[in-house]
Amino acid sequence: MTRYLFLGILILLPFQFALNMGENIDLVTTRVLIPAVFLLWLLGGLAQKKIWAANKAETWLVLSFLVLSALSLWTGIDPGKGTRKILYLLSIFPVYFAAADFARDAKFRVRMIRAVWASGALAAAVGIGQFSLPFLVGLDATLAAWRKIAPFFLGSSFGKLVTDNPSWLVNVSGKTWMRAFGFFSDPHMFSIFTSLCFFVGLGYFAWEKKRKWKILAGIGIAIMFFAIIFSFSRGAYLGVIMGSLFFLAVLAIRSGNAGKIAAGGAILFFLASVFFQGTIQSRLASAFNLKEGSNAERAKNWQQALGVTRDYPLSGVGLGNYASYIAPASGERSSIYAHNTFLDISAETGILNGLVFSALILAGLWRNVASKNFLNLGIASGLVYFLVHGFFDTPIWSPQVMVILLVLLAIGAAQPSRAKMVKRILAERKSKI
Repeated sequence: MTRYLFLGILILLPFQFALNMGENIDLVTTRVLIPAVFLLWLLGGLAQKKIWAANKAETWLVLSFLVLSALSLWTGIDPGKGTRKILYLLSIFPVYFAAADFARDAKFRVRMIRAVWASGALAAAVGIGQFSLPFLVGLDATLAAWRKIAPFFLGSSFGKLVTDNPSWLVNVSGKTWMRAFGFFSDPHMFSIFTSLCFFVGLGYFAWEKKRKWKILAGIGIAIMFFAIIFSFSRGAYLGVIMGSLFFLAVLAIRSGNAGKIAAGGAILFFLASVFFQGTIQSRLASAFNLKEGSNAERAKNWQQALGVTRDYPLSGVGLGNYASYIAPASGERSSIYAHNTFLDISAETGILNGLVFSALILAGLWRNVASKNFLNLGIASGLVYFLVHGFFDTPIWSPQVMVILLVLLAIGAAQPSRAKMVKRILAERKSKI
């Protein structure tokens, strides 16, 4: 039962909603359901007198990240300001331990992959529908409708912050477009979530042998691809390009058909450049224009975060203190952050914790590549995407994104090493003899 509740939570992540339990308390359903799954898993393990945890680098890095984040509360400027964030971390990160145990079952591991792919496809379908709505009812009407529903999905307090400082629109070549973001807070979190699921779907498509599932996987991949395009997130564009190149490069090396794969990749790149010329090309090209408004602002944010990290290298300014340190008049919920995952972590909780989180992603990347499996190659390509897009945004405070990321890391960590697999196969053959 616990496993299927877990799968249901994964599939329905794009539709999480807030319980609005009190003023400034936007408790989204994910933060209630994940601890519930973890508790059920823990009770099940205690009942069997055996609680399993992956003795892998990722597990120790997850624990180290949580410990260092908690320590920053006491060494930071104002411990009270980090309470909300540490509670958030403690409500989301336990999914890693349950997911790693579930993923030990090879058949259930495939179901987890399918659930992640389905979740991304559902998010993408909603995003495309929301992106298309202005063409049917008008931009103003669509904006008004999304301002009304935002508090339901995001919470009263956070929903107000989002609607007061929205990034829902984009102006490209003199035209204003509504970006795809579905029920997420902004197009960046939407595109990161969808892109992680996109690469998982890509690996699943390459792995799947059954025609029905392969067709469904292909349709889901196509829907997610267009949703990412319509998010107009330049970080997502760069991440998808790098993740796709990584996927093709590893595939070429392993298959021995480097020439054919390179040719196919070149054809796809040519078709994409022709099909998405104009608006999409202009949006991607603007990522390299340092004088463009948002780029200049992001560079300023990076400089501020680097300055804070330089002044507080060991423990940062303390979890939850970054916004008030930069702008003392800012409230508890603020849109001020470094626009860089690794700088955000380092500025708030210290350089060591920033390195720990980076090592967590790199360890997962290495392990999934070493697995030499299409499913794992999809996960590895998604982690490459996360490294690239994480350089421009901070997705760790999005429950949906972090659940998917931790599940992908858990899937990689749960699988036995190649040495253990060979040993098991030899043992099975010996027992048959």
